[in-house]
Amino acid sequence: MKELFDQKQVARLAGISESQVRYWDSVGLIPHVERRKGRLFFDFQALVAFRTVKELLNRGASLRKIRKCLAQLRQRLPELGQPLSEVRVAIRGDQIIFGKDSQTFTPEGQLLIKFETDGGAAPSLPADPAEELFFQGLAGEEMGELEEAREKYEAALDLKPEYPDALVNLGHLLYRLEMHPAAEWAYRRALYLNPDHPEANYQLARLLEERGDLDNALLFYRKALHEDPEFADACFHLGRVLEKRGDVERAGKYWRQYLLLEPESEWAAFIRQWLGEEDHDP
Repeated sequence: MKELFDQKQVARLAGISESQVRYWDSVGLIPHVERRKGRLFFDFQALVAFRTVKELLNRGASLRKIRKCLAQLRQRLPELGQPLSEVRVAIRGDQIIFGKDSQTFTPEGQLLIKFETDGGAAPSLPADPAEELFFQGLAGEEMGELEEAREKYEAALDLKPEYPDALVNLGHLLYRLEMHPAAEWAYRRALYLNPDHPEANYQLARLLEERGDLDNALLFYRKALHEDPEFADACFHLGRVLEKRGDVERAGKYWRQYLLLEPESEWAAFIRQWLGEEDHDP
């Protein structure tokens, strides 16, 4: 059975926010394959596509241009299905260039050019070795091969030390391996490189909350929510920390916000009961 990732997992693994996942799905950029109780589910190919779109945006391409290129690409090569999971992508000047097998094509330029080297082998568009190692680590983590995944993330960071997403994923993996000081180092290093990274702020806050450092946990949860106002888990945990501190009024504020974002979650019934909106058992 094919493994699927919900919008929360996609956001974490692709290094984007859940609101971006929902928006890119809603405009048809990367459509979901299933919907259950209001949650969107994607396959591994879609996860690769999310990472590719994010990289294109980071390199200066506009979302409008990416959507236009994909629409034309799907018309020209419908057999690709999810184009971004099947092709190499590069930016040359103001063009987005796609490559597959022995072909390169520029959807906007309406060109489809076949090329061969002297030996007949097709060169491929340049790939980012660190990104490829990141995906190998991701695949290993999803298969439960945690030590192998850790080696891949660390190898990616050897090639690209300033790689916040790899640091966040490495931190999450180290946390799963109960290496909490090392996980904290990875989260803090990611935040040194990108203080606005929602997932890094959230993961560090969770670690601090479990340690009992509620004051600092509050700061990082608030920062995660500031950077991504639809970060449902940050809302939930922020409310929980406030409740622990006895600030019931503000805890209720964030838990009501959480219910708007995740009305069907496993915590929804508990929160409604806590708020006095339902009478059944938790």
